[in-house]
Amino acid sequence: MLIAVAYLGLHTVPRAWTKLNTDFPNYYLTARLAHEGYDTSRVYEWIWLQREKNHRTLDIPAVGMIPITPFSTLVIWPLTALPALAAKHVWMIANLAFLVPLCWFIHSLTGLSYQRIALVLAFSLPLQRNLLYGQYYIFLLVLLVAACWCYVREHYVISGALIAVAAACKIFPVLLVLLFLQRRNWRALASFAVTGIGAAALSIAMFGWNIHRTYLYQVLPWALHGEAMPPYIPSAASISGLLHYLLLAEPQWNPHPWHNSPLLYALLQPALQMLLLAPAILLIRRNDRTPERIILEWVGLLTASLAISTIPASYNFVLMVFPVCALAALLIERGMIRWLIALIVAYLGIGFPMPAPGRPMGPAILLFTPRLFLMAAVLIGIYLLLWKNPREQRAAADWSRYSWASFMVAAVLVNIHSTLLREQAVRQEFAYRVPLETQFLLNGDPAAAGSATNYVAGSANGYRLVTAGTMTWVDPSPDDDLSFSAGLGNTSASAGHTFMEKARNGISEIADSRETGKALVEDGRNPMLSIDGENLAFVRADHGRGRLMVLQSFHSAHAAEAALTPASINVYDASFISQRDFAVSGVEDGRPPQIYLTDPGHQNTALDLGESRYPALSPDGHWMAYSRLEHGVWNLWIRDRQTGATRRVADVPCNQIGSSWEADSKTILYANDCGRSLWFTAIARRRVIP
Repeated sequence: MLIAVAYLGLHTVPRAWTKLNTDFPNYYLTARLAHEGYDTSRVYEWIWLQREKNHRTLDIPAVGMIPITPFSTLVIWPLTALPALAAKHVWMIANLAFLVPLCWFIHSLTGLSYQRIALVLAFSLPLQRNLLYGQYYIFLLVLLVAACWCYVREHYVISGALIAVAAACKIFPVLLVLLFLQRRNWRALASFAVTGIGAAALSIAMFGWNIHRTYLYQVLPWALHGEAMPPYIPSAASISGLLHYLLLAEPQWNPHPWHNSPLLYALLQPALQMLLLAPAILLIRRNDRTPERIILEWVGLLTASLAISTIPASYNFVLMVFPVCALAALLIERGMIRWLIALIVAYLGIGFPMPAPGRPMGPAILLFTPRLFLMAAVLIGIYLLLWKNPREQRAAADWSRYSWASFMVAAVLVNIHSTLLREQAVRQEFAYRVPLETQFLLNGDPAAAGSATNYVAGSANGYRLVTAGTMTWVDPSPDDDLSFSAGLGNTSASAGHTFMEKARNGISEIADSRETGKALVEDGRNPMLSIDGENLAFVRADHGRGRLMVLQSFHSAHAAEAALTPASINVYDASFISQRDFAVSGVEDGRPPQIYLTDPGHQNTALDLGESRYPALSPDGHWMAYSRLEHGVWNLWIRDRQTGATRRVADVPCNQIGSSWEADSKTILYANDCGRSLWFTAIARRRVIP
């Protein structure tokens, strides 16, 4: 105990105290934006949130909200009045304080001594990671253990409410509702539903509806099939990550899998997940109301939810403190000391961080994923205890188990079919990929720059504007490059120039790449050069709401700014030919985003294109490319500006965004995340006009 506490006090706490680590800034920044009255509808967009981070000079290279729920950030809301590092200090102290009620609840439930509970906590490396990163799985663990304590004490309403709050923070605790269903506990279930609705209403009131639409229709589905974060990381020890690595090819992240087979992936991924989860549901016995049985069923569902998680991180497994304490108490009571030793070894192995291999390994990668197998072993042990529980009351056959089994088989078959169709469809896009010499996590907003292609490359160290092929940085300064205009103007003064958005002094500035120290526009983003090279359009934001502006005759000493869109439209994206010919996508009155077109006959007129974004006007003025949202993904469409006719370019279950035209007005560059993870895009090129 002394050794473990010394390590915590002399190593982990000092490291956590002196700097911001992922993931605390993600929660803090989002809560602070809402606290300051910002429009947070775009908070899941990587570059948008990075820009807001830069404006607040948070000392961390990169931030991102995926796959965090909006509600979860409200836990940090009371701390947003403090500077970020001071807020983390308070949060760390609060997390250490949470350990006191946690120990009391576990002692009350299991009878395990405080000394032994403290040992389990002290030797939890995931707990140390929670403190280092400013995560709040300790808080989540308190909620889940308190909910179990309330259920055992027959405080069913409070138990259901606590699970609802936990599920609003992290989705996976919703699996504990299956225990309410199996035990026909309608009070707990009703409490869960009412509290869940209340939590959703509170979150919508604080952040607005659009951010929740984005989460429900775009973020959550990708999280469920294991692609909310980069999936080809087997050391994360998820079933989904391991199968991605072994069975699915991706041209840049995983070009040489062990056996490229979308069919085998589609068969194994849902089947293995259901094999781990199904016994936790089928072994629930509603006629046995003994505390021991209820606790064992509770920790079985909790352990199963961690074992099948599609994006597990090391700090998630602090939640194993409760299952290990419950199992240890039971094994000690029954004198099963050998099994207790095996449990201790498994627990230490689950928390031990494994390095990622530096080269493709094929099936040998299984040696780097012991956590997955140790979790499965602990889960099987729980199921054996549930199966052979000597206190189980034998009762008449429960026919509902057959209904559950039939439902789960049907769910697996449906999932296999949908997964196979998705994986086959996303591979259609691989033929259009632009090969890149250096691999970044995110490659977005591509645009032709003469004979080259420039794009924004994002990594854990920030965002840089680079040139494809040579992979040279357009600007070597350390400031983030968040957007740019390639400078295709026809005038000699502008041809070949690149205008870049730089984050400086708490605001965004637009500068010429040849004179990056001189700001052409202060407090502006997304530069766009007119086709004649005389005017520079940009977006200026006020509390997260964008407005399209133009700097007229920006080369001259008499340059003047003018607004091109009304304040009622919150501009998301824009394409600019001239002051009389441009298109924007934006939001009015909280409605979904749509595209507005301005030309000599139509002033900011909304086009009937459905939910649409990312307009791109061709240099010859004939075409407009855009992305339309259907079934939770953005796909490319083309609109003939003369006839108004629209044509779909592709129908794939992944995102095609940020398009731009090449000089021939027939070929487009765009970013797509097919076969990757949500909005971690690659660059593609496609000829769309014959």
